[in-house]
Amino acid sequence: MNKIIFLVILTLFGCQSQKTRLELQTDKVAANFNEVSATKPAVTSEFLISTDGIGKAKLGKTLGHLKRISPPDTEFDLVSPFTSDLNAIAVTQKGLVQYYILYGAESDADPAEFAPQDDDVITLLMTSNYNYQTEEGIKVGTSIKEAEDLCGDAILSYNVDGESVEYISFGDYNNSDNIRFRASYFKLISDGLGYAGIYPEYPGVAYTTDKYQSDAAIAAIEVSCPDDECSN
Repeated sequence: MNKIIFLVILTLFGCQSQKTRLELQTDKVAANFNEVSATKPAVTSEFLISTDGIGKAKLGKTLGHLKRISPPDTEFDLVSPFTSDLNAIAVTQKGLVQYYILYGAESDADPAEFAPQDDDVITLLMTSNYNYQTEEGIKVGTSIKEAEDLCGDAILSYNVDGESVEYISFGDYNNSDNIRFRASYFKLISDGLGYAGIYPEYPGVAYTTDKYQSDAAIAAIEVSCPDDECSN
C-alpha cells in the first residue's frame, strides 16, 4: 500500500514538474515576443510616407524650403516628360532617386521654362524607392496580399482616359484621399505588359476588380493635396 501511495505521489510530482517547465517555456516565448515587438524599429521621419509628404519633402512647403533642409549633395534634376501630362523634378542622393516632385506639363512649352521655382509650393509627390514606407509598413515591393492584411480588402482600378495607370485602394485605409498606391506585377518588369488586377473582359473606359495576380505588389506611392488646400 505504501508503495502504491509513493508511486502516485511520484507521478503527481512529475506531472507538476512538467507543467512548471511548460509554463516557464510559454512565459519565455511570450517574453521574447514582447521584446522583439518592443524593439521593432519605428519608421523614421526621414523615410516616412504620410499625408504630410514623403521624407523631407512636405506638401504645402516650397521647393526652396526642401532644398535648404536637404543634404548638400542632393540633386534636383528636371525629368521631361515624366508622363504625357506631367513633368517631374527627381530628388536624388548618391545616384539614387529618393522621390519625384510632379507638376503639370505644358505640351508646347520649353520644360525648363515652366519648371517649378524655389518659391513654388509642392502639391504632388511620388516615390518608387523601397526605403520609404507608410506608418503601417507599406512600401514599394509590398505584396498586395500583405497590404490587405494591414489595411483591408484591395480594389484595383484603371481608367483608359487616365493613361491606364493602375491604382489600388484598401477598404480600411483612412488616408486614401491623400495617399495613392500604384500596382505592379512581374510582367510589368519583364515585358511591360499586363495588369496586376484580373479584370472582366469587356470594352470600356473604367475598370475595377477585387481580384489580382498572386505576385502583384505595390509599384509606387503618391502623396498629394489640392492646390487650394496646400498651404506654405
